[in-house]
Amino acid sequence: MSRISPRSRAIGYVAGLLLVAALALANMLQLPSIHGPLILDPTNPKVTLDDVEREIIRRYPVDDISVSKLASMMATSAVTLFDVRTREEFEAGHLPGAIRIEPGSSAKDVLSAHRDQLGDQPVVFYCAVGVRSSQVLMQTLRELAPHTKGQIFNLRGGVFRWAAEGGVLVKGDEPGKPHPYDASWGKLLARTIPGS
Repeated sequence: MSRISPRSRAIGYVAGLLLVAALALANMLQLPSIHGPLILDPTNPKVTLDDVEREIIRRYPVDDISVSKLASMMATSAVTLFDVRTREEFEAGHLPGAIRIEPGSSAKDVLSAHRDQLGDQPVVFYCAVGVRSSQVLMQTLRELAPHTKGQIFNLRGGVFRWAAEGGVLVKGDEPGKPHPYDASWGKLLARTIPGS
């Protein structure tokens, strides 16, 4: 049986470290491709909202907030809510007090229209399941952060999770309902909230 020399062992160790560093760098350089469309098929009956949430968290490294924590926060203090969905989705039902902003909004767009809503309170972005709101949050966080003393979050699971956990949605002065975004995501919504 041959012995591995200390020099060979050291070279192997350094080579292993270099491989780990190279893989980490390759992963960082591929960030734009990570932000492409979700691989998960919302029409697949095996795909759950939990699966979608895990994929969003993996792809978009932003601070998120759970439905229960947001509900508690809203009950005890002021929170600025930015709804990152289409007008049609927003009008079907949104969180009470939410401000609709266009998906793909830039920091300049948000600041020029809503700088006064930023202050000491937390800011929460949300959409149907969290993809669009995570994208806007990633694109605007650096510029928005100096204008608020509160933390900035993405609502984990979006409106789908909010409604699934009994959160109130409004449509004007009446109760609202979650909008399915499209027919494919509507299938996930129907599995998440039967009868929706």
